[in-house]
This record gives sequence, structure tokens and C-alpha cells, in this order.
Amino acid sequence: MKLVKYFLQKKSVTILLLVLVLAGGLLAYVKMGKLEDAPFTIKQALVLTPYPGASPSEVQSQVTDILEESIQALGELYYLKTENRAGLSKITVYVKKETRADEMQQLWDKLRRKVNDVQNKLPEGAGPSVVNDDFGDVLGVFYGLTGSGHSYRELENQAKLIKNEILKVKDVAKVEIYGTQTPTIDISVSPSVLARSGITMAAISRAFEAQNKVVDAGGIDAGSNRLRIESTGNFYSLNDIRNLTIVSHTGEHFRLADITRIEESYQTPASNLMRINGQPAVGIAISTVPTGNVVDMAAAVKESLERLSGSMPEGFELVTIYDQGYESAIANRGFILNLIISVLTVVAILLFFIGLKNGLLIGSGLVFSIFATLIVMLCTDIALQRMSLAAIIIAMGMLVDNAIVVSDSALVNMQRGMRKRVAIMRACSSTALPLLAATIIAILTFLPIYFSPHITGELLSSLVIVIGVSLMFSWVFALTQTPFFIQEFVRRPRPEELKNALFDGKYYNMFRHSLHWVIKHRYATIGCMILLLILSAWSFKFIPKVFVPALDKQYFTVDVWLPEGTNIDATSKMAEDMAEYIRTYEEAEMVSTFIGRTPPRYYLSNVAFGPQSNYTQLLVKCHTSKESRQLNATLQDSIRLKFPEPLIKVNKFELSPLTEAVIEARFLGPDPAVLDSLVGQAIEIMRCNPKVADARNEWGNMALMIRPVYDPVKSGELGITKAQMMQSVKSISDGVPVGIYRDNEKKVPVLLKTEGYNITNASSLGNFSMWNGERSAPLSQVTERIETTWEFPQIRTYNRQLSMAAMCGVKPGHTMAEVHGEIRSEIESMPLPTGYTFFWDSQYKDQGEAMQAIAKYFPLAFLMLIVILVALFGNFRQPIIILCILPLSLIGVAVGMLLTGFEFGFFPIAGLFDETRQDRKGYRIKAKFNNNGMVTLSPADPNNKMQFALGKDDFNNEITASYSITESMDAIRPYLMHRTIIINNINYTFKDYTTIPGVETEFHVMGSLTLERQINTQIPDEDQAIEWEEGN
Repeated sequence: MKLVKYFLQKKSVTILLLVLVLAGGLLAYVKMGKLEDAPFTIKQALVLTPYPGASPSEVQSQVTDILEESIQALGELYYLKTENRAGLSKITVYVKKETRADEMQQLWDKLRRKVNDVQNKLPEGAGPSVVNDDFGDVLGVFYGLTGSGHSYRELENQAKLIKNEILKVKDVAKVEIYGTQTPTIDISVSPSVLARSGITMAAISRAFEAQNKVVDAGGIDAGSNRLRIESTGNFYSLNDIRNLTIVSHTGEHFRLADITRIEESYQTPASNLMRINGQPAVGIAISTVPTGNVVDMAAAVKESLERLSGSMPEGFELVTIYDQGYESAIANRGFILNLIISVLTVVAILLFFIGLKNGLLIGSGLVFSIFATLIVMLCTDIALQRMSLAAIIIAMGMLVDNAIVVSDSALVNMQRGMRKRVAIMRACSSTALPLLAATIIAILTFLPIYFSPHITGELLSSLVIVIGVSLMFSWVFALTQTPFFIQEFVRRPRPEELKNALFDGKYYNMFRHSLHWVIKHRYATIGCMILLLILSAWSFKFIPKVFVPALDKQYFTVDVWLPEGTNIDATSKMAEDMAEYIRTYEEAEMVSTFIGRTPPRYYLSNVAFGPQSNYTQLLVKCHTSKESRQLNATLQDSIRLKFPEPLIKVNKFELSPLTEAVIEARFLGPDPAVLDSLVGQAIEIMRCNPKVADARNEWGNMALMIRPVYDPVKSGELGITKAQMMQSVKSISDGVPVGIYRDNEKKVPVLLKTEGYNITNASSLGNFSMWNGERSAPLSQVTERIETTWEFPQIRTYNRQLSMAAMCGVKPGHTMAEVHGEIRSEIESMPLPTGYTFFWDSQYKDQGEAMQAIAKYFPLAFLMLIVILVALFGNFRQPIIILCILPLSLIGVAVGMLLTGFEFGFFPIAGLFDETRQDRKGYRIKAKFNNNGMVTLSPADPNNKMQFALGKDDFNNEITASYSITESMDAIRPYLMHRTIIINNINYTFKDYTTIPGVETEFHVMGSLTLERQINTQIPDEDQAIEWEEGN
């Protein structure tokens, strides 16, 4: 207690230190970084490898397998997921959760070495592979540049000027430009012109390659000097290309511009597009340095752009799409306001119960603890963000506990007649150790979250640190600042003011009587507590549980997937129609569309999708967060009714990364057809649940494909190789690369295209003329056949096994835990063929891993808690009593959740309660299908509690149902047969005897019922047999 005595004696030192704490806290608040959310490391990387012309299966076997084998040698690897599409291998590498953030860069370097080591094993034309590991970068300041009357090339040039200006701003780390189109030089040739001139496309390609390359011309010796000779003749302007000389097989010379059409264009199809309120645009996304202040950075960028806007050419306009600086400022102001309200609330409560002077005295300790915590946050690079500010508010009630105990103990000692200094020292000496133990115990309860290797631990680490630091400061100030303030501002009562009874008065007497009654009726009290505890646990059935809470923002996103095979132009048209529809609502202020892939990560929870021509994302900005909630709820159903064809997912902003689907039932096995059948069964189970939204197959629908089968004999007669044939076909729309044109610092690909053909199907492709320089023939005459077939547009694997998932979302008003609990048992009971496995993926898997990671350190924390309590009390009885009281906190939690309507926890507790309604079994109806086409309906309950009865016609005869069966093959998946059973003339009555106890409600059911079963014709019938419940 020497430290307490020192602060009581050295007034000037104590005052100086307290002033420094206040000044340091204010300075820390001004200087420290300010972010919207706590940063965390996304422990995954993406390996992208192009393989032009290859089918999904060829990509998977010839590229992905080779890369996976090498990557699998990483010791830190957790699992691999791959997505193989035509011409592109996409491998997502997930590393172990235990890998520390500071080890990630070294790990990604190892990954790059593993990928580079096998590049020479990839087939010719594949690669190079690119490793993308910047998932954690948040480019939170996002602008859109539109240019009325300007081309994409001009938009990109202006965006680059803006980028260079932004990079000069302090704390800017990176600037990305999104939505630019790849410029090309298109050389369009007509087959008829080629035939007349005797020139082939191969001759043009060879001439271009020979002319447009750097050649070493060597040098000459001029006396004692060596002079380098520079080669010339490369293409630096369009005129250089136009003047290229082409020699025909007959020896004639032609100028390229005389036999072709040369023009500047853009790559088709485009990889991604962007629009703002219907206008073509490019995005400019900006990130801040890790320790930077995004609020100040965003303000500086805005000021710089305002200066630049005045000098931009007419037609260009910069629009703010998302400003994390503004969002952070609003969030921080909101949290600071809540912090002030919380402090005032605590002080007001203290004033009410312990008086003005004592309330201000204890409340001041709260302020000092918060300011000291801000200083530590500045020193440890913890920014002001959602989690750190929430931690201070969470700790608010605990911060005053220590000061209240010390203050109350000192006041009681003075009431007993002790001198002020003695009363204070006695209070500090008697409470210091118990308060320290209580503070450490409070901190221990948060440590399992901090040490969790899951992303949750990193996301909430600042919350745990801030709570721990603030609680320790509250203990320090309770033993230093509180005694000093008592000494200086609290008067010791005079002898005549001393009370005969310390704890006397109206409220004390009420408490005393209540305590006496509880002790006297101890068994009744314990019984009531147990009953309340059971009821509280049961009440969690009615409390919504979510993975993470949704945020209250004026933004939300809409993800859209059109059928596989949809080209980007059709996707763009659909996106614009949707954006136009959303803009008809007055709540919508601005709608930005991103077609082909997601924009840069402007918000922490955004997950990258694409490149995918059938995908688009809409970012909707409303005037206020309230209007955003209203429009989001409205669009959940209305936009699906307006646009029934695509898969539409209306999202809210959340703290954790959004997944493609909330629930995923993943199947692994060797045969795609069997996997498709299993997934189809799981999807049917999902669709039977009315709470499920958008049940679908992860691989998507099968896509149509045209396959010209190369015939070496027929092609050999014409002198055409397979490569020449396929390049000629590619020249119809995409164009064949023949070289590079250098436009200043940019390298522009030159594409050779065939004009004059409109190829839309196999028949028109067969009419395409092949020219070898001497004679021509249609493609159909140099191929064995041109067939139209179906293919899976993608092949996915999980840890090198073929993988397919049944995916679904959850309708508004329901939670993942609720829906998963209802469909889980039925899907898990599906029979699996030998060699096939199943597990739950997506949020359910992530939730389970998070709970396991957090629970990993709870036993140790609980053991330390017991050790501290036993050491403090010196026995086991009192610690056991304290621990028995802890579960009773569940009562308060349940009551608070039910009264406020708040959702429980960061993660849902899946499957905690059985949602099965047992009383519904009494309403089952048996349907017996007879050979004569009639259906016999009867109650499943032999007691017929529902009072089932068949309806009667005008002649008082029972109406009998009939049925019909039809079969048809699936238009998208040709191996799938749809068997439909329609039950007609359903007519019966029954009584509901359970919904309202004691009241029976009669219902009359009339109509028809359609049952559909999907049968995979590639799998034996016995493997798809339906197991009927006995008696049904």
C-alpha cells in the first residue's frame, strides 16, 4: 500500500499525472487511426491459370491437378477448393487457422515458389499462373468516373490521371482502376478478298510476326569506339500496320490496308463492365496504409479531386460510390455519442444512489480509465473502429465497480469513526487483492476469444485487448485516483453525524426483509431459480440467432446469377433492367452495377466472385439507413417476381465475409453424374422447406456447346491442320492474336478477325468457308461432324476430389440455424453409394470451426478462474457457491433478448433445440394409388383426431381422387428424366384441434396436387429407389 500512500501524500505529482492522462487521452484520440472496422487477415489465396481453348475437364486434369499436387506439399495448407471453367483454372488455397498474420507473406512467397516450380510441367499454351493474395486489402474509398460522349479509352486515360494525383495524397497505399476495357487493334478480313488475292490468314500472321519484333542488329567499330546499331521497323502507329506488305503464294505484294479493314476496338467479349445510373463508368478504388487514418485520408482525397475536377474535360464526372472515411466518421461519432451517453447514464445512476459528490467522484474514475486506454491504443496501433469502441462501451459498467467498492469501503470506515487517511488506507488494503482477482477473472473470460486461431479471434482481438486494458486501469485508478479524490473532496463526518446503524433506511430495510424471506424459504427460492433457468434456456428457442449481426447502413448489394452460358452482353442488359427497376423506388439514390466480376473490396465483408460472364452485382445506395432497410425488405420478394429467370440474392452489409450461399450440403465422389443425382435429392429436400430460398446446384445448369470433330483425312486433303482449323473458327468472333502494337507505354494486342459471317448455331458454323490459299471448302466438309452437346460449365473439386454442393439461402425473418435444423436430419439420412462422402460447408462449417476454436481455451481459462478463487478464499465452498450463481445470468440474458428483440451472439448455435412439431403427425393423410387410376385418401391417425372426411357431390356421393403420370427429359440436363404425378379431384374436410387449445377449426380442402421426381437415367433404378415410410 506504499503506492497508495505515495499518491495521497504527493498531491502535485498525483495532479500532474492525472492531467497528463487527460491530455494524453485527448491527443491520442486526435492522432490515432480511425477505421470503419477492425482489420483482419483473410487466410486464403487464389491461383489463376489460363488455358485457352481447353474444356473444363481438360483444365482440371492437365492444369489444376499438376498445380494441386505441388501446392499440397505446403505444411500450412488447410484445404484446397478449385473451380475449373473453359480456359481457366481457379484454385483457392486455404491455410491453417493457427497461422499467424505476420507469417502470411512468407507463406505466400512459398506458395508462389511451389506454383512456379511446376510451370514447365503445364501443357503448351497454359499459364503463366498468377497468385493473388491481397484478399485483406480494403479499398474503402471508391469513386466512379463517368464520361458522357467519351469512349472507354478516354475514360481509362482520365482515370489514370486521377490515379496519379491520388497517389500523391498522404496515407494512400494503393489505387485500383476497375471496369476498363482491353483495347485491341482489329484486322478484319473477308474470305472473298483473301480468295481473290491468294493470301491466307496464316500469311498475314507470319508477316506480322516477322516485322513486329525486336532484332539485335549488332554494332560496328569506329576507331576506338563501339557503336550500337538499333533495329527499326516495329509498329508504333496504325499507319505502320496499314503499310505492312503481304506476299501471296503467287508472289504478288499487297498492302495490308488494301485487303483488310484495320480499326481500334476493344476485346470481345469484355471481361467486366461497370455502370452508374445507366452510364458506362470506370471505378477508382483507394486504400489507406494499415496504420493510417481513413477519415483524414478520405477527406484529403476528396479535396484533391475537387481541385482536379475543375480541369477535367467536359463530360467527365466523378461520383462517390462508397466512402469508408465518411462511414468511419459517422460510426465513430455515433460510438462517441453512445460513449458519452453511457458515461452520463452511469454517473446519473451513481448520483441517484450515492449522492452528487460521491457520484461525480466515482464517475471521474471512469473518464480517467477511458482516457488512459486511448493512450495505450495509440501506442499499440489499435485504431478507433467498431470493435475497439464497442469494447469501451461493453466495459463501461465494469469500470466503475472497483471505484465503487473502494469508495464505499472508505466511507463506511469513516462512518465508523476512523480518521480519513486511516479509513482510506484500510479500505485500499482490504479491497486491493479481491478487486485485482475480480478484474483478472473478468479479463480471463475474454482470453479464449483472443487466443482463438479462427478469424473471429483476429476480428475481436482489439475488443479483448481494450476491455482488458481498461479493466486493469480501472483497478489502478481505484487505488490511486479514487483515494486521492476522497481525501481532497470528501468531508469526514463529525461525531454528531455518525450513524448508530450503518446500513439503515427505507431501501436497506426492504432488502433486509426480502433477504430474510428468501433465507426462510430457501427451498422454494432454489426451486424458483431452477424453474426460471429452465424457462430461460427454453426461451432461446424463440430468440433469433445469427452468425454475425447485420449493419445499419444506407447501402446494400444484390448478387445476380443468370443461367450458365449467358454472355456478358445479355448479363449487362439484365443488370441495367434491374437497376432501372430499383431506381423506380424513391428510396434509391444511386445504383451502381458491376458485370462479370465483383468490384475491388471496398468493404471488409465483400467476397470476390468472377470472372464469370453470367454474374453481376448491384450496389444500391439509399438516402438513409432506414430507407435502405425498407427497400431491402421490399426487394427480397418483388425483384424475384419481376425477374424470375436469374438467381437473385439481396444482401445486407455484415461484419463477416459473405458467402455464395448460407447453407451448403457438399458431396464428394468420383462420378459427376452420381454427384448430380445426390445434389438433386438434397435440393428437393431444401425446396420442400418454405423457409428456404434459392435452392440450387453449385455447378449451375448444363450449358450448350458446339463441337467440330476434326477429320485428319478430309482436312489433310485440303492441307489444313487442326490448329489452323480452330484458329479460323476463333477468328469469327474472338479474333486470333497475331502480335502487339505499342501505344506509348501500353501494349495493345492485334487480333485477326473474319468478317461477313453471322454464326449462331452448328449449321451456320458448318457453312463457314475454310481457305488454304488455293481453294476453299465449308467447315462441314473438312470435319467428321459438327455436333451440339451439353457440358457442365464448371468442374469443382475439394482437396483433389470431385465436389458438388446443394446450396440455398434463407428467407427474410428466418435464420441459418433455424432452417439448417429443419433440413439437416433428412439430408444426412440420404443413402450414399460406396466411395462418396458428405459434409456441411459454408457458414455452418465456419460456425463450427469458430466455436471449436473459441472453446479450445475455455477449459484453461475456467481452470485459472477456479485457482484464483480458491487462492483468494482459501477454501472450496465459497468458489463453488460463486460458480453456481453464474448460470443464473442466463435468466437476465433471455429476458433482455426477448424484451428488446435483439439477435443472440456472433454465431448461431445450430441444432440446439428440436424444431419438430410433434402435434402435426396427427394431420397426415395416406394416399393409395390404385391400378384403375383412382387414389384412395384416408387419415394416417387410426383414431382420426383430425376428423378427416371425404367431400361429397350434389348426390351425396363421396368424391374420389384420380391421378395421371407423365414423363419428360430435362432440356438442360438431357440425362435427367422428370416423372410427374398429378392428383386431381382432391376434396376432403378436417378439423384443426391443436393450434388453439380447446378450439376446433374446420377446413375444407379442394383442388389438385402435382408431385415431381427427378430420375438420373445414368444410374441404376435400385440406387434411386424411394424408401417409403411404413404404412404410407
